[in-house]
Amino acid sequence: MASKSEFVKIKKETKVFTEKLLRLLGVTAKIEAEVDTELIKAMISGEDLGLLIGYRGENLESLQLILGIAINKKLSLEPRMPVIVDVDGWRQQREESLRSLVEKEIKNISSKNPSVELPPMPPSQRRTVHLLVKDQDGLTSESSGEEPNRYVVIKKVG
Repeated sequence: MASKSEFVKIKKETKVFTEKLLRLLGVTAKIEAEVDTELIKAMISGEDLGLLIGYRGENLESLQLILGIAINKKLSLEPRMPVIVDVDGWRQQREESLRSLVEKEIKNISSKNPSVELPPMPPSQRRTVHLLVKDQDGLTSESSGEEPNRYVVIKKVG
């Protein structure tokens, strides 16, 4: 487990590296970083940041991947710490949207229609769907298809 001084260093480097990356992209934004024992978070806020999110959050997923690799490599973190990047609370809004979608689609499952397919989505969003379905009795979920068009199928058990 990292010491308090290591957490401070990780937080500082996360903020500095995120600022540098955004500057290279020509984006002006406010960056806040948080670190706990399991996770590094970079929260980006500002105006006109839709480009950082991209279609279905694809740009945000890419930004998160780049930051995760760079921060873990630069700081030689062992074990590797996951990095979560959010832009203007988009991830929370998307989770609420996914929750509504799952609830709606579950209502469409019947004996005549034992499964439903959700639209393609990035891995982190599919994981959210799987976690939501896990709490539903008599239902299961699985990912299907090939990237970048992988999607979740929700179906009755048995």
